[in-house]
Amino acid sequence: MDPLVRLDRTLHLARDVLDEAASQVRDADLSPTRTHIESIGRALARIFEIQRAIYQVRPDLEKRDAEPPAEVRDGNRRLGEALIEAYELADNGNVSGAIRRLEAFADNEPSEFHKALAEGARARLASRHDA
Repeated sequence: MDPLVRLDRTLHLARDVLDEAASQVRDADLSPTRTHIESIGRALARIFEIQRAIYQVRPDLEKRDAEPPAEVRDGNRRLGEALIEAYELADNGNVSGAIRRLEAFADNEPSEFHKALAEGARARLASRHDA
């Protein structure tokens, strides 16, 4: 896959995950809620800056107000859920469980793009665990 296409897709996924995180912060009433949501907003702004740079090089990738296809949205949701579960396991000291969760996701994921992202996250967790 073209590296800019892959990066753009990954940034779209990151945007979806951060948007969901902002909703969760709001729903959890995590204080200081406004500060946390603003932090997520700053991260989203940085992602948009990177995407603008991509679109300057590859204007064909910019899809104004285009909703991603259902299979991409579904893959983003599945991957987001798997990553949240895996990182929660790792944060609680169960790195091997987190790695197994991402392996299971990759084994069953129909989207090659989302499978590759999960495998990358698994490799990063494994390399930190071995270090």
